[in-house]
Amino acid sequence: MSEKEEALKHLSAIKSVLVDKDSFFPYNYNALVVWGIIGIILTLFMVPMLENSLMMGMIFIIIMMAIGFIVEGFLTKKVNANYDIDDCTHRQKFIMQMFLAETIFGVLMTAVLAKHGLITLIFPLWVMLMGVGHHGVGFVLNLKIFKLTSLIKIIAATLLLVVSLFVEDLASTHTPFFYLAQIVTFLLLGILPIFVGRKLREEA
Repeated sequence: MSEKEEALKHLSAIKSVLVDKDSFFPYNYNALVVWGIIGIILTLFMVPMLENSLMMGMIFIIIMMAIGFIVEGFLTKKVNANYDIDDCTHRQKFIMQMFLAETIFGVLMTAVLAKHGLITLIFPLWVMLMGVGHHGVGFVLNLKIFKLTSLIKIIAATLLLVVSLFVEDLASTHTPFFYLAQIVTFLLLGILPIFVGRKLREEA
C-alpha cells in the first residue's frame, strides 16, 4: 500500500469517526443567543402574565418555549446539513428530549407555584432546570465554558432557595428578594447565554 493510499485510509477513518451519529454532536451556537433572548422575555413578562391570569401566563410560557424549540430545530437541521446528516444524531436527540422533559416539568411546576402564591420561587426553579440542562450539553460537547456556566446556575438557584427559607412573603412582586431573584434570572438565563453563544460562535 502506497503512502498516498495509507493517508487516504486514515482520512477516511477519521471522517467516519467524526460523522458517527452515535458520538458526533454538531451544534449551532446561535441557538444560545435565541434562548438568551427568550430568557430575557420570560424573566420580564412571565410573572406579570401569571398575575393577570394563570391560564394566560401558562400559554405565554408555552408559546415562548415552543418558539425556542422550533428555532433550535431549524438551526440544528441547518448545521447538520453541513455534515450531510439528514436526521438528528443520537446525542442531539438526547439533549432535545432532556430539555423537553425539563420544560414540561418547569411549566407544570410554574403553574403549581403560581397557584399557591409562591411566585418568587419560579425564578430559581427555571435557573436550576436550565443549569442542569446545560450541564448535560457541557458534558456532551466537553466544553469547559458550558460546565462553568451550568455550575454557576445550579449554585445560584440553590442559594436563592436557601435565602427563600428566611423570606416570609414569596407571593409579593415588590420585595427585595423578588427583585434579587429576577435580576439573577435575567443575568443567568438571558445575558449569560447570549454572551456564551456569541463567544463560541466567534471561536468556531
